[in-house]
Amino acid sequence: MTRITLLNFLIILFFVFARFVNADEILYGKDIKDQASIFFKAKNIRAELIVSDRRAFFFCSNTLKFRPKYENDWQTIDVLCEPQNWASTFRTTALGPSFAQAKKANTSTTSPVIKLTRNMSVGQIIEEGDIELIEMPQKKVFGGFQSENELIGRKISTNLVNGTILKPRHVEHIMTVNKNDTVLIVLGNKNISIVTYGIALASGQKGDMIGVKNVKSEKILKAIILSEKKVKPLTNM
Repeated sequence: MTRITLLNFLIILFFVFARFVNADEILYGKDIKDQASIFFKAKNIRAELIVSDRRAFFFCSNTLKFRPKYENDWQTIDVLCEPQNWASTFRTTALGPSFAQAKKANTSTTSPVIKLTRNMSVGQIIEEGDIELIEMPQKKVFGGFQSENELIGRKISTNLVNGTILKPRHVEHIMTVNKNDTVLIVLGNKNISIVTYGIALASGQKGDMIGVKNVKSEKILKAIILSEKKVKPLTNM
């Protein structure tokens, strides 16, 4: 294959695999959370969906369907889009069946909240055994977290002692991509891909959409974070 023919072949491949998503037809985490809130309210379920507002999903042309992954347990739910035939699983802030029953039987004004089970220092990562869900008087838990999934994997931002009720000021997100990071812009599939470099214009976690500046063309594009320092463009490079 001559050099010119090879170049033409690569150009054809680029257009074959450049199936970009229309940015106007993206469903975001906030959209799914809003629909879930309406559903939970109608079912009288005290819960919120745990998902980043900026996380991007495939478009759905109809109202989403929600169902518990396990019978009578709304801690984990399946979200289904029937017209476009896709589904995704999410965690929620709902209490487990046994916990919910115990809370219902308790007439005192208490609320669930997450506390530390050991001393932790700045920069340490919260793991499953480091926290537990307890019940405390409502006046003592204002602003606290009510789901372990909101905290596992996040960094401690200040030195804390065993028993501390965790609040947003105590933790920070672990970002998959940080602002001004050099990232790989990947287009294609697992067999053939086209890769170039870009500069992240914002920080984000896996699944978030951020702005990225193409180093070669200096064009700014929207991209979804795939993994550490790797993104997939939503608009033409």
